[in-house]
Amino acid sequence: MEPAPSAHRPRVEEFLAGRGAARMPHPGGTLLDHLRRVARLLADWDVEPEVQLAGLCHAAYGTDGFDASLLALTEREVLAELIGERAEALVYLYASCDRGAVYPRLGSGLPLLFRDRFTGREHTPPDADVRAAVTITAANELDVLAHNAELAERHGPGLYGLFARSRDLLPAVAWQACATRLGRYAPGPGIAISGLDHLVLTVADIERTTAFYQDVLGMRPVAFGEGRRALAFGNSKINLHEAGHEPLPHAARPTPGSADLCLVTETSQEQVLAQLAAHGVPVEQGPVPRTGALGPFLSTYLRDPDGNLIEISTYA
Repeated sequence: MEPAPSAHRPRVEEFLAGRGAARMPHPGGTLLDHLRRVARLLADWDVEPEVQLAGLCHAAYGTDGFDASLLALTEREVLAELIGERAEALVYLYASCDRGAVYPRLGSGLPLLFRDRFTGREHTPPDADVRAAVTITAANELDVLAHNAELAERHGPGLYGLFARSRDLLPAVAWQACATRLGRYAPGPGIAISGLDHLVLTVADIERTTAFYQDVLGMRPVAFGEGRRALAFGNSKINLHEAGHEPLPHAARPTPGSADLCLVTETSQEQVLAQLAAHGVPVEQGPVPRTGALGPFLSTYLRDPDGNLIEISTYA
């Protein structure tokens, strides 16, 4: 898709050259060379003519990553008359982006809170403008990295993460270009959690808690470290912290009675009810159908001495 004839693209390039873009060094030649390549890439991606023109002029006011400017902010009307108000507004949006504040917010699934680095003002641009700015960003960065190996090695991983996180804001062809050119900077396999080793309960009375979990739920009291106490079951355990004497590091707000645990047993729910009745432990709710990590199960709810909610569940 080519820009509308009324845009007079050759005249825009002549204007940029007259403002110094043809003399300004930039990876891959001059700034004007770079601007032309960005505009061609946006045309290859079949974006709107206004976005292509904004890409051609994206460095007019300088950017957060490129200080030099071709026009002062007081000359916005000059550029708007040349390329149109919509394209000029996109140029300003791109130039004013406070990348340190805005980039981490991209891809959050929430409306973007944009910070203007010129004014410090924060606002939420229309979705179409955000998509245009992100697309221009992709075209700009791909061209820079293609012409500067040192910048590619330094910024490639971060840019891959940025565009992967923001892929829903990019045209499919633009994301494919990012994935192809930056794919070697993709991170390796992430952390793969395979199970729960232990959890911590902050309790008012360790002895009382130990007796409850040992007598009612059949857990094994264990000691470790320098007088630390825990309750073992299966391949896991519950470490016990006494409220007010929690060893470091600990949760931000350790509080007795704030936990909600689901424990799996092969014991039938009928036997669970009988065991609770034998120890005088009230049933909060159940047995009731629930869904666990492996599928449907039946659960009975009770509370421990600190008021923590305990769910005892049996898979079919």
